[in-house]
Amino acid sequence: MKYLAFDIEAANGYKPYSICSIGIVIADTDFNILKRENIWINPHTKYNLNGTRKNVGIDLHLDKELLDRSPDFSEVYPEIRSLLTDADTLVFGHAVDSDVRMLNATCKKYGLECIEFRFLCSQLLYRLYKGEKDVKALNKIAAELGLEYNEHNSEDDAWMSMMTMKFLCAQGLTPLQLADKYHVRMGSNIGFEIVRTVSLDGQNSKKGEFRRQVARIKDFCGKIEVAGNRLNGNVYAIARSLEMSQSDVLKRVLEQIVSNGGKYTTKLAKCTHYVTSDNATSQDLLREKRVDELQQQGILQKLTIQQLLSEDEQ
Repeated sequence: MKYLAFDIEAANGYKPYSICSIGIVIADTDFNILKRENIWINPHTKYNLNGTRKNVGIDLHLDKELLDRSPDFSEVYPEIRSLLTDADTLVFGHAVDSDVRMLNATCKKYGLECIEFRFLCSQLLYRLYKGEKDVKALNKIAAELGLEYNEHNSEDDAWMSMMTMKFLCAQGLTPLQLADKYHVRMGSNIGFEIVRTVSLDGQNSKKGEFRRQVARIKDFCGKIEVAGNRLNGNVYAIARSLEMSQSDVLKRVLEQIVSNGGKYTTKLAKCTHYVTSDNATSQDLLREKRVDELQQQGILQKLTIQQLLSEDEQ
């Protein structure tokens, strides 16, 4: 078996299909480097090196003249596909889900078949190994390990991901044994559908806490006296961040709904109204994309906490 670490950079952070370089590092099972290269690609797009936020100023170490004379993604696709799908190769990357998304977006742009493979995430495994809550970028891991490299250079980022795995496996475990130790599910990319590599312990823990919170909410709702039927027939789903908050605001929202004859649900498919959060998380914002689609179809109505609580005053 061989290990392959890869990293992808895009010339325009707002266009995931604008891949301009793919770093590949291959090692044997003792982490001896067998090959490392940076595959340069002409992205055929305007450059935006601020990522997806203003003034981030990411230095991708790009030579635009080199990229202009580099091949299209479609020309390097066979090589990339062969490397990532090799049955004798274990693939990993750092925050690898984002790299796979860029691969998918670019394959779709060029009308190419999905590159179907499985992978692990060195960022996730490092966090679990350290027992920390937050994940770390490669530059911070490099500082902790006393290593130097050129950040945001695809080849060097792939090398640093390989060195992260080498450090994690220094106690005698293979990457797969390490994943098994921390109950990590391998990720996969099949038919352009990404299954993220995650800690199943963490997933089960989150699901368990959500079930417990929903039980608490239903118990609380069962004790609220119904004083009117103004909201009779209305079914309300609530932003997850608010739903999980156990706050006084959540209690006021639930009291407003139930006391006026409305009902609470956890499912968008069953609700007629969706209550947003004043402190929306990334999970909330992702969910609200679906809420907006349903609202445009006239299936449900989105409203703020303030709008819901002030309805009695209107």
